[in-house]
Amino acid sequence: MVAAFSSDTLTYNEALGDWRTHSGVDLSAELGQEVVAACGGTVISVQDDVLLGRTVTVDCGDGLTTLYGNLAEDVAVTAGDTVSAGDVIGTVGETASGEYNETAWLHFAVEQDGEAVDPMAYLG
Repeated sequence: MVAAFSSDTLTYNEALGDWRTHSGVDLSAELGQEVVAACGGTVISVQDDVLLGRTVTVDCGDGLTTLYGNLAEDVAVTAGDTVSAGDVIGTVGETASGEYNETAWLHFAVEQDGEAVDPMAYLG
């Protein structure tokens, strides 16, 4: 893991030069490594975030959403697509400007009813 979840403790963000919470986890990965959906659901957005780069957000139902950031420009899904857990949604890229790491990484975030929760509870 490159950066841990931190919903109420400030951590230093080297890229932005300030202290802030971190709503997800940054997981070490290889550039171009496939990123798979952690849960089944409907892709509700594919967008470029000013800090997280190319992102895909999946509505998994029952108020649970997952977000995948720092993806390569070309993703394998579009808004409205249905995905199953394990389906490839994209690959790890270098599109995020709001976080800095010396290695390639994936930003993974989970929200339950609009509140950020520790994504590690949803990873095997």
